[in-house]
Amino acid sequence: MCAVCLAFVGQCVSADFKTVGTSRFEYIFWDVYDATLATTTGQYEFPQHPTKLSLTYLRDFAAKDIVKATNEQWQYLGKNQLVKKYDDKLLAIWPDIKEGETLTFITTETGVGTFYHQNKELGSIKDVNFADDFLSIWLSENTSEPKMRKQLLGR
Repeated sequence: MCAVCLAFVGQCVSADFKTVGTSRFEYIFWDVYDATLATTTGQYEFPQHPTKLSLTYLRDFAAKDIVKATNEQWQYLGKNQLVKKYDDKLLAIWPDIKEGETLTFITTETGVGTFYHQNKELGSIKDVNFADDFLSIWLSENTSEPKMRKQLLGR
């Protein structure tokens, strides 16, 4: 269980997160990252907030490559209107990631999400739909990685 304090519009919201599930993302023969999904109840139904998704990278990645992969997943999901929409904002928020580092996305009860790198706040995107669109990459029924989704959901 992890206690996190989130600042949002001058108020502090505290959430105790319990792990729902974990999974390792592999591409061809490369281990890419370990993912952990957590909620306040330890269970998840899309879309549910607050939610915490942590990705611990198993190799180095430039931020631009993570943005590119995000766009590819949105395209796969048929969310073509999102492709390139958030590129500048994500590139301004995300650092290049080194092997062993963790990028975490935590949403408040209202669904506003904030990114963290190694538990240090990076920033958020103030679009009411962004959090669900971002989480859909892993948690949508139409994800490109249904096995990973099942493991993250603890099924």
